[in-house]
This record gives sequence, structure tokens and C-alpha cells, in this order.
Amino acid sequence: MRILGIDYGDKKIGLAFGDSEAKVAVPLDVVPNAGDRTIQAFADRVKAEDLDLIVVGVPLKTGGHHGPEQLEKTKAFINRLEAAVTIPVVEEDESFTTAESLRLQREEGSEAAEDALAAMLITQAYLNRLSP
Repeated sequence: MRILGIDYGDKKIGLAFGDSEAKVAVPLDVVPNAGDRTIQAFADRVKAEDLDLIVVGVPLKTGGHHGPEQLEKTKAFINRLEAAVTIPVVEEDESFTTAESLRLQREEGSEAAEDALAAMLITQAYLNRLSP
């Protein structure tokens, strides 16, 4: 199964690709959040890249970085995305992905953008839950 992972943000959105057979996720890029234009771009990408599933990170544990408002915004984004695509859109807890992506940049020397790394971590968490 080919998966598009999304780390949603008000200004920018991190993207990752996941493959359920290889059980691996990789960071892709970061795109500006342009509202409905971005939703349409994702719908076009689903068709062009023959994707099977979209995984969107949701801030389930609120804290200093995310509050309940961000959860509401993310859920609204998911609803709009579900209406625009013909594949399933699932949620995955994104708690601590920002801190972990910063660690990967600092300690592991990853050159991928922070939001793309967060999308990769979200997608990898989903893949890890698929298999024992």
C-alpha cells in the first residue's frame, strides 16, 4: 500500500511517503498551506501517484506546542481532504513528532525539513501499528 503522510500546519504542511510492504516511511517535502488549493493539489497527487491511503497527524496530547484549537483546525482539514479524495484518510497521533524531528536534525544530521521529518514519523508510527 502506498501512503501519503501529512503533518498539518496553519502555514505549511510536511509530507512523507510510506510503503506498507517495505514498512518504511521517508520524508518528502514541505508545501505552503494555501487552503482549498492545497486540498486540490493533494487530490491530484493521489491520482497521479496512485496512492492508497493518507495518514494525517493529529495533536491528541495537548501541551505547549499544540492546544485544542489546533486539533479543531486539523480535524477541519481532514474533513475537507476526505471530501476531495476517493481513498481513506486516517488519523495518527502526532505527539512529540516535532521534538523528535528536531532531534533527528541535530543528532543524526538529517537534512530533511522539520515538517517533512514529522510527517515521516507520523507515517512510520502508522506503519508500525500495522504489523506486530
